[in-house]
Amino acid sequence: MSRYLLALDLDGTLLNTQKHISERTKLVLQSMMQLGNDVVIATGRPKRTSLSYHRQLGLRTPLVNLNGAFVHDPHGVYGELHLPIPYQTVKAALGVCYEIGIENVLAEVGEQFYLHKYGPINLALSVESFSAVAVGDLRYAIREDVTSFAVYPKLSTVDVLVRELRKRFGEALTIREWGDPQRTIEILNKAASKARGVAYVADQLGYEPEQIIAFGDEMNDIDMLLFAGKSVAMGNARDAVKSIADFVTDSCDREGIAKFLEQYVYVQQDAASLP
Repeated sequence: MSRYLLALDLDGTLLNTQKHISERTKLVLQSMMQLGNDVVIATGRPKRTSLSYHRQLGLRTPLVNLNGAFVHDPHGVYGELHLPIPYQTVKAALGVCYEIGIENVLAEVGEQFYLHKYGPINLALSVESFSAVAVGDLRYAIREDVTSFAVYPKLSTVDVLVRELRKRFGEALTIREWGDPQRTIEILNKAASKARGVAYVADQLGYEPEQIIAFGDEMNDIDMLLFAGKSVAMGNARDAVKSIADFVTDSCDREGIAKFLEQYVYVQQDAASLP
């Protein structure tokens, strides 16, 4: 019987729009694990806003955070992969951000973070009830490599800022925009990706790429979907994501992961396990 590594994005994929894992999805994933498969979460979120879901499913696998820039095992069994932005590039990029104008900057460094100021932050990156290493002008506060940035630009200068960052750092950094619920610019090392993170976990657990089934809905999931042996886009995914996926399942609010696994994987594996 073939076993699989199920690579799951969080927001818009494993989580419904209420940011919950449905009971049906949880039970199906736990049944898959009982049959000898593994589940790995691959998310743009940091550890502080994703670990609770890892625990909720009872996972024993590493956690792929910050779009593959930081992969670590909460249980300390497997190794760690960290692909940060070098300090000199950090310093130069921050200089551009502050010069053109920002409302806030959140800099992730592994499991810790620096913050320009406390205020509204994208829910997926929430810092509520957590303490920053430092709060203030990050051009002077940071003196180390940084895993990733979330930049909250001034609305009047956001397009100028994105163009300048891509012009100056496009060869070394991935620079992405999120438009919902607030304009956010994500910056990370170009070597980092969900595909790289999932590949690292697969190697640690003894899986080949063709044994990976990846689920996603957003542009930052595309590299992971292309890397996996089987790729599944959610019904709520962007058209660009659906166009490259092997399958399109139902939406995150209609338990698309559970439905796909029940139809295409679980029944066959369960039958194969019978004496």
